[in-house]
This record gives sequence, structure tokens and C-alpha cells, in this order.
Amino acid sequence: MTRGSGEITEQRRSARQRRPKPTEKLPGAFNKLLVAWFSSVTADGMRFAAMPLLALSTRPSAAAVSAVAAAMALPWLLVALPAGAVVDRLNPARVMVAANLIRAAVAALLVLAVASDSVSVTLLCIAGFAFTAAETFADSASQSLLVQMVPAGKLERANARFIGSENLGLDLVGPLAAGALFSVALWLPFLISAVIFASTAVLMVGMPDRRGAVGEDPEPPMSPGRPAARPSVFEGLRTIVGDSGLRTLVAAVAVMGGSVAAVEGVLVIYSTSSLHLSESLYPTLLACYSVGLLISAALVGRFGPRAAPGPLMVAAVAVIGLTLVGLGLFPHPAVAWSCFGLMGGAGGVWNVLSATRRQRRTPPHLVARVSSTFRAIGWGALPLGAALGGLGSERLGVPAVCVMAGLVVLLLGCAIAPHFLRSDTTTAPAIRRGRRTQRV
Repeated sequence: MTRGSGEITEQRRSARQRRPKPTEKLPGAFNKLLVAWFSSVTADGMRFAAMPLLALSTRPSAAAVSAVAAAMALPWLLVALPAGAVVDRLNPARVMVAANLIRAAVAALLVLAVASDSVSVTLLCIAGFAFTAAETFADSASQSLLVQMVPAGKLERANARFIGSENLGLDLVGPLAAGALFSVALWLPFLISAVIFASTAVLMVGMPDRRGAVGEDPEPPMSPGRPAARPSVFEGLRTIVGDSGLRTLVAAVAVMGGSVAAVEGVLVIYSTSSLHLSESLYPTLLACYSVGLLISAALVGRFGPRAAPGPLMVAAVAVIGLTLVGLGLFPHPAVAWSCFGLMGGAGGVWNVLSATRRQRRTPPHLVARVSSTFRAIGWGALPLGAALGGLGSERLGVPAVCVMAGLVVLLLGCAIAPHFLRSDTTTAPAIRRGRRTQRV
């Protein structure tokens, strides 16, 4: 063996030794954040399932249910951008405390409204908007804390646990609990969610601001003599527009999110009219989605760093499109449960890999703004999708909406496949700039 080849072998051995081992634990502060996040999204899952049920009992029509769904999604379009800028200025842990206290107060007001028999679709739209407006702050803050706490080499594992716990609470524990509680009393899911939100706020009190603790400057250096600029609301948008990988990713999230929202907005009607399930069994569809997602997210978290993310993400989009088409063509409970399980599995793959790709392409000081801009663009399509789903259901029926949504997602997969299959684009100038600013 030549000396040069020996040096290369030694360099590779040293690189393997520096690479995080799969058995290495994530930071303890991340585990506390994970518990708080799981608690808050469980309460969110309860209100996410209980709100359409309450809307349906208030006014049994697809238009009323889709109006509430659109109101719950609208803050991602109107509030997410300023929320990201606020989070980048403040301690994100304190932002999460305030957001959870606000959601606890809104849930408590709904309890009073239901108990006094003064619920209306207008009130539910206002409450749904307030819930999600607070959620935009909590979500941006949680993303900022995650990137502060977790080393870059462990992002797949951290995102897998974060997304897995999110969907366990949002799509499984929360909805199932809401369905059971709603059958006992209409106000009970909102009372329990108010207690959970308040408890989560208490849990987050005292978590320190860790900006700069991972070896990164919180903001780029300013020129001498110039005052420090406040975080720009549109800096996240400029970052996304200037990065082809982020542009493609956010466009895919928007189209796919709007298509799925068209179905989710009238899912309770699909469950009761097309599948002939009772109202208490409606959350089982979300539960099947959650089970599939938990399994796939765990697998991606374990094997994702060694897999090619591009092909996996394209395959995930194809599966989501095919399952939506299947829901429309074969409206049967067994088919629906299977489709939602497969959709959840594909969603887990997409969510973990897309979140990791976004984080690695984002400069550290812009994490909250880029994250919130992603949701403003991507999830801003949710109210439009929910509204179109309601109108389409009134005219064509829910199964037809499922088929059309699935076809849109399949077309999306064909459009993004060349970009994701061409090369692995998870490494970007944003990351390379961040490495140059690390302190030794």
C-alpha cells in the first residue's frame, strides 16, 4: 500500500469515528421539548377532531364544516410570516409558553359557549382562527429550539421523534380521545385540551434561550457603527426564493397540502355519509394515518442518513396520490382505513426527509423565519384547498373530490421527480456558510 492510500484510509477512519453513532443519545433539553411538544399537539389533535364534530352538530352541512376548516388553516397564510420574525427576536421557549396559554384560554371560552348553548359557526370560525394563530408561533418556536439543541448529524433522528410524537398526539391520541369525550359531552374535549395547554405552558417555563450555544452566531455580523437591524419579516422568503431546492420543496408542500386539505376539510362527512361510520368512529381514520406515520418515521429516523432521500420523497408523493384516488373510487371502511395507513406511512417519509432537507439548507439565524415562511406558503394553501373541497363536495360529492385531489398529487410527483432524482440536494451554501462561522 502506498503512503498516499494509507493517508486516505486513515482520513476515512477518522471521519467514521467523528460521525454520530446511532446509539448516541439526543440532548436532555431536547427530550423536555419533545414532551412539551407531544402534550401540546395532543391537545391540538383533540380540538382538530372536536371542532368539525361541533360544527356538524351546530349546522349539518358541508359548507359549514369546510368554513370552520378553512378558518383553522387561514392563519398559516396571514400570521405565519410575522410569527417567524417575532420568534427570531425573542426567547422561543417563552413564545411557546405564551402560545399555549392563549390556546388554553380559547379552549376555555369554547367550553363556556357550549355549556351556555351559544355556539355558532361564526364563533367556531373565530375560535379556530385563534387556535391556529397561536399555533404558528408555537410551531416556529419549536423548530428554532430543535435546531439550537440538536447537532446537525442527528437531525434525522430528532426530526423522526419530533414528527412521530406530533402525529401520535395530533392524529391518534388526541382525535381518539376527542371522539370518546365528545360522545359524553360536547364541551368535554375542549375542557381537557385547555388543561393540557396550560400544563404544557408550565412545563416550558424556565427553559433557557440557547441561541448561539451550538457554535453559531445568532445573526450575521454588522458593519462597525451600524445599529443592529431587526429581523426582517421577508428574510425567510428571500432565502427560499434564492435557493432552488427550497423553492421546489415549498411548492411541493403547497400543492400537496392543498390537495389533502380538500379531503380533510370534509372528512367527517365522508366518514358518516360515504363510509356510514358513526361520529365516534370518524377519528379512527386519523388514527390509521398516525399508526402508518409512526412506523415509517421511526424507520426513516434509523436508516434515513444512509438512504437516498430524493427517490424516497418522490415515492412518498406517489403513494399519497394513489391513496387519495383509492378513497374516492372505493368508499368502503376497510379500504379507507388501509388507505389512511398507507398515506400516513408515506407522509412520515416525506415529513422527516423534507424537514431535515429544509433545516440543513437554512442559515442558523433564519431557522424560525424560513420555517414560518414555509408554512405560510405551503400551509397557506390549506384554506384554499378546504374551501374548494367543500364546494366540490356540495356539487360533485366527497368521493369525486378525493379522486381529483389524488390526481393533482400524482401530477405533482411527475413534476418534481426530475429535481429530486437528479441529485441529493440536502447540502447547500447555507450550510457551508454556517460551517465557516463555527467557533473552534
